[in-house]
Amino acid sequence: MADFYTELGARIRSKREALGLNQRELAAKLGVQPPAITMYEHGKRSPSLELFFKLAQEIGSTTDYLLGATEQQDVIIDDETAEAFRQYASLSPRDRRVVVEVIRALAHVPE
Repeated sequence: MADFYTELGARIRSKREALGLNQRELAAKLGVQPPAITMYEHGKRSPSLELFFKLAQEIGSTTDYLLGATEQQDVIIDDETAEAFRQYASLSPRDRRVVVEVIRALAHVPE
C-alpha cells in the first residue's frame, strides 16, 4: 500500500493533469512556487491546511477524495458556497465549531 503522502500527491497530480494544467499554472493559481507543487505531487511535502482547501477548490476536487477517504472526485459548488468555504478557513477554531453546529442543526444531523 502506498504511503499517505504519496497517494495524496498522486491524486493531486491526476486532477491537475485532467484539467490540462501544468505545475507552473497550478502554482500561480495557488500563489506558491512551482517546486512546491512538485514536492506535493511526490509526497515529499504537504500543503498547509489553508492551502489544501484552496488546492482542492482550484482543481475541482473534494478534500475527501484527495485524502483517500472516498473515490468521489468532483465537487460542484456555486460561487456563493465557495466564498463561504474561503471565509470559513479564516475563522477561529471556536467559530468553526459554531458553524458546524449550526449546519448540523439545520440539516438535522446528529453529532
